Amino acid sequence: MTTWDQHKGDAHNGGVRRDLEGPLRVESAWTADLAGAVGSPVLDRDTVFVGTERGNWYALERESGRRRWVFETSGGPAATPVVARNRVYVATADGTVHALEAATGDEAWAAALPGADSSSLTVADGRLYVGHTAGTSAIALESGAGSVLEEPEGGTAEPGEIVWTHGTDAPVVGRPAVGDGGNGENRFGEPENANANANSLPDPTANPSSSAEPDVDLETGFDADFDRGSATSRVFVADEDGTVHALAAATGDEEWTAPTDGVATGGPTVADGLVYVADDDGTLLAMDADSGRAWFSYDIDAAFTGSATVLPDEETTFVGATDGYLHVTDTSFGRRKLRGWLFSKKGVGLDGPVSGSPVVVGDVVCVGDETGSLYGLDTADDCTHLWHFDTGTAVTATPAVGDRQLFVGTEDGRFHCLIWSDDDRRP
Repeated sequence: MTTWDQHKGDAHNGGVRRDLEGPLRVESAWTADLAGAVGSPVLDRDTVFVGTERGNWYALERESGRRRWVFETSGGPAATPVVARNRVYVATADGTVHALEAATGDEAWAAALPGADSSSLTVADGRLYVGHTAGTSAIALESGAGSVLEEPEGGTAEPGEIVWTHGTDAPVVGRPAVGDGGNGENRFGEPENANANANSLPDPTANPSSSAEPDVDLETGFDADFDRGSATSRVFVADEDGTVHALAAATGDEEWTAPTDGVATGGPTVADGLVYVADDDGTLLAMDADSGRAWFSYDIDAAFTGSATVLPDEETTFVGATDGYLHVTDTSFGRRKLRGWLFSKKGVGLDGPVSGSPVVVGDVVCVGDETGSLYGLDTADDCTHLWHFDTGTAVTATPAVGDRQLFVGTEDGRFHCLIWSDDDRRP
């Protein structure tokens, strides 16, 4: 069965499954009543795992919603768990990471963080990465063959051992993103402001980094040999001071920092050699993953509410905001992608402020809002509305995607499984 083993489905904060058939309409398969507002779920084989704001972690049967086990803690934010090597890893508000047996919920080990947990977990290359009030830590996991994981430079680390911690002056927010920044080739070359200081925001009056409509010929004026990103694996995190940090994944050493206008929402997203960060001041900033240099900014008169979801092949970015719009931009200049009768549209209007981050299944964008509505939007037809599902109360987190299944939680503690059929195909 389809796996969605961490928040937004991968270590990059991608949120995209183009290999699956998207839902042209949905219906409810089952609901489960949990204790507290529901966080973002993850999937592994026949089980869905999800936490609530009361500190309870649930394992539910994927096809029926039947409860398999619950792991109770003292409460805290409903951070997203991760699944790896038959274990579920959860972080709690008291600064503890728990490794649970996926089949039973029994605790295998626990690790104490240097600070209280402030982000969801990310798993990549045999490590857990977690943001907390003191910075970011990397924790060793079990190897596939035994209990000891080989570490860089010939060392070893026991499962649950903190391999490194990078301290920050302010708590980490959102979720760490891990990637090499070399995914895909840049078609247009280096922006005109590429030699700008990485610690300076792009000039909103300059081309092409501004989100205004610059008079630029997209076919000329750039070095076609320039590639965004590199092959170096990095951990990208944002903190409450409005700073994005790029850390070497192997050591935690800081490679570059860049400022944001506000506090990041949902954490960075890594796609096609760029790092995208949306913030609560209404700025979506794209930076080169290798250097932190600004690529573009897109500005609105509202706060963004989650991380960006990017379709590199379509050169399209989706991000929700408190103004009730799912904003849609291009990935070259940050310009509005959707066109109206006379002017470009900032995005797709919803019934209320957007909750969590959008996810893409096939050609369908799925996103929820605070009125309790969940939407399916058609990326193949200018993001027109395909369907609307009323959950009854505010959608509180980012959905998880399975094969013909969509899982999402709500503020009143209800957890929904929506399904669609292979018969629901485009004509």
